[in-house]
Amino acid sequence: MVSVAAPRDPRSGCDLLIGGGRLLDLDAAAGVLDGASIAVLDGMIVAVGPRQDVEAVWAPARRIDATDQVIAPGFVDAHVHLGAFLGAGGQPYAAATGPGPFSGAGRPEVVLPMVARMCSMPVPDELVTAVVRPVLMSMLRSGITSVVDAGSPGVDGLVVAAHELGIRAAIGPSLADLWHDEHGVLVQQADPESLLADAARAIDHYDTGDGCVRPVVSGVETMACSDELLTGIAALTAARNIPTHVHTHISDNSVRAHDAAFGRTATQRLTDAGMLTPRCTAMHAGSLTDADIAAFTAAGVTVNHNPVGNAMLGFGITAGGSVPRLLAAGVPVALGSDYAPSAISTPFEMIRATLMLHRDIAALDNAITLEQALAMATGNAGATLGLPGQIGRIAPGQLADLILVDITGPHHLATDHPIPALALHARASDVTTVIVGGYVIVERGQLVGVDEPALAASARQAYRKLAAHP
Repeated sequence: MVSVAAPRDPRSGCDLLIGGGRLLDLDAAAGVLDGASIAVLDGMIVAVGPRQDVEAVWAPARRIDATDQVIAPGFVDAHVHLGAFLGAGGQPYAAATGPGPFSGAGRPEVVLPMVARMCSMPVPDELVTAVVRPVLMSMLRSGITSVVDAGSPGVDGLVVAAHELGIRAAIGPSLADLWHDEHGVLVQQADPESLLADAARAIDHYDTGDGCVRPVVSGVETMACSDELLTGIAALTAARNIPTHVHTHISDNSVRAHDAAFGRTATQRLTDAGMLTPRCTAMHAGSLTDADIAAFTAAGVTVNHNPVGNAMLGFGITAGGSVPRLLAAGVPVALGSDYAPSAISTPFEMIRATLMLHRDIAALDNAITLEQALAMATGNAGATLGLPGQIGRIAPGQLADLILVDITGPHHLATDHPIPALALHARASDVTTVIVGGYVIVERGQLVGVDEPALAASARQAYRKLAAHP
């Protein structure tokens, strides 16, 4: 509900006041609020309401005129392997000669060793930072204010890049102690106690308390984690009150392989380990029974869905219909890209892919609504970032992560309503202003105080160094 939060004294100072645009309000029946202003103080939204009422009590250090623009919560990419962009440079194009390793959501005996080794691969921090900075730059310019790393090498370098660019992020170690040997047998490959000790040290290092980077500890995949490791991750993240996530229930094939290996379902193992809590995000979750969905609902978990990346890699998991069933059960679903290093997905691509894939597979044009898709791209990811209930709405008490989107272009002629404008018409190039924690990070479509060509040149140099040391 929109409201004006009364300051302690008349004409209290605030850092920023935004007014004049059409405000996206998914809580309102109309989905829009006109004639409103937003006051921001100390990184938080402190007032939202009629312009004259807000301006009567708040004196801003800076004003932003949002006329002819949509004001919306910042978008979230809730699943991207940022460190995987290290593998993108210097790879010559070759026409496909057959299915890739992830087609059909991949064979566990091939994919698990690949991902587990990637997440633990040593990489110089400075190379990781150099490669990832322009990736985060592109995300910010497209309106993404928060990102969740879903498992990467070079975590220290990722943290540095996030701090330098000013994007909000959840970053941390992704753990595995089981994967397949050269004979395709699932065997113990690492000591869970050592992995957890290292993860605890990482949390202490990354949790600086500034709100920019939130530490996360996750499991590479339920099948890649022993019971001891899952229980340890649950206990560690509970003690530190930080988010966790795990790739799980990805496809029918991976579910069958898991159950055959352990004699119990992944849901049973995650429940027994204490992993299924409101701090947990189940990544992918494309193959779910009604019992799985009931367990997720009861536990308050969030589920992540990656329509662009998974479709482009041929996962084939949309056919399971998990997302509409989860939404119907009240489970929050958050969108991610999961397409690195092939491309950097924009939030508008993710939203439209969600609409198209699920509507087509169901042969229903309301299988996913515009409102549901926008919520999946904004507020539903709060718990995934370790910020439950703090992002995704424009209301007092919310973090001031906001974007302004120009709706004057010819591709917006059909409507200026925020819901169809963002879900159906907008492009990354329409994003004019990006605000993270009250700071203006992008202005007039460019990062403030950042030499963008220099970042790109630094990344190319890093790629050359990586290519020289295979």
